[in-house]
Amino acid sequence: MKFKENSFQHSFRVRYSEVDSQGIVFNANYLNYLDVAITEYFRAKGISYSEFIDRYKLDFHVVQSLIDYRNGAKFDDLLDVFLSPSYKSSKIYWSFQMKCGDKIICSGMLTYITVSHLTKKIVSLPEEVSELLEFPAKLDKKPTE
Repeated sequence: MKFKENSFQHSFRVRYSEVDSQGIVFNANYLNYLDVAITEYFRAKGISYSEFIDRYKLDFHVVQSLIDYRNGAKFDDLLDVFLSPSYKSSKIYWSFQMKCGDKIICSGMLTYITVSHLTKKIVSLPEEVSELLEFPAKLDKKPTE
């Protein structure tokens, strides 16, 4: 998976509490890393996630997570998370890649569904929101293609 020059990047160091007895990051922590990177994506677009919910009365729920693990990250490694979002109707696709230097740690895609924060029902992503968050529209093909 190759990432465009305009993909969002968030960097951080692996903390000791995130590694397992094998000395590598426990696999579930990668989802936490993605959650933090997506939160920072919102902030970089000028709105915190909590402000977003308050203003637009929308929320996002994860409906699918696909992770291809390639290498294990270790304590104190500097990881770079690259995000490339797109959307179609009510779904947001977060293509991602995590790297430590030139080494790919993992890659994959998270799929979110847009829901009304008030009714908890699925809604289409409003154009105003896609413009604010700079989400390109997804082409009519499977997200993994």
